[in-house]
Amino acid sequence: MGGVDDHTVVGRMLAVLDAVADLADAATLAALTRCTGIPKPTVRRIAADLCARGVLLRAGGSYRLGPRLLELGLRTAAKDSLRLAAAPHIWDLFARTGEIVWISTITETSHFLLDSAFGANRASDMRRPWPTTIRSMGFLTTAAGRILLADRPELAEELGSQPIPRLTPYSLTTWPRLIAAARAAAEDGIATEREQSLLGYSCMAAGIRGPDHTVVGVLGVLGRAHAMALHRFTRPLLAAADDIEQALHRAAGRPVGRPASRAVGRLTEGAEGTGGLDIRCPM
Repeated sequence: MGGVDDHTVVGRMLAVLDAVADLADAATLAALTRCTGIPKPTVRRIAADLCARGVLLRAGGSYRLGPRLLELGLRTAAKDSLRLAAAPHIWDLFARTGEIVWISTITETSHFLLDSAFGANRASDMRRPWPTTIRSMGFLTTAAGRILLADRPELAEELGSQPIPRLTPYSLTTWPRLIAAARAAAEDGIATEREQSLLGYSCMAAGIRGPDHTVVGVLGVLGRAHAMALHRFTRPLLAAADDIEQALHRAAGRPVGRPASRAVGRLTEGAEGTGGLDIRCPM
């Protein structure tokens, strides 16, 4: 039970983690010292460092595994299953649109690029930084951020006191307008923005729901605003998102029917003078 002290920093850290996992609720400092054979002051220091980083939690006189480990595990699982499910559909969508097609994965705290398809003429566009923290106001103003905000409305309550940055002259900079955009995304299953998060670029995004029906990823099409015909991409994007969801559910042994909630929206240009595109379902 527990790891063996190999006298290296990483080895000792892993030995402590293994011992916490094995001991469950009995993972006291004394028990960890006994299981690992590491001196008690060293175990105390390692455990304190891991607690500070969310890898361990301390409750009373014992330790337990923390949320950081769960997030890393979920991120790894999401990467593998979502990438495998999405890969053929990303390239098919790229062939149909000619624009940058990307898919990201989302955890409780993070958003990061998982895979993409694009031509050589778009390579420079992909060098721009991608937001990685879902509680970043810059992320929430993007099309992907609106998809997540629609799925996790508690983020608006948590972050509603923070100002929204004006990233471009067309950015939505008030919470009522951002929430309205998220609600439109929830109704239509798709979010669209034109030059609202990055000047000169337009983006469309659709959420990917896992077997538990929460958003685990976002599929998007990104292009230069002056050349991107957004109205042509709605149906292909929604179809690709549905196909990826189906592949995820089949891999998990839980096939489901196509979501009835995905509507093919009608693009209405210049909604409320935002300089962007808003989506509204046909009546």
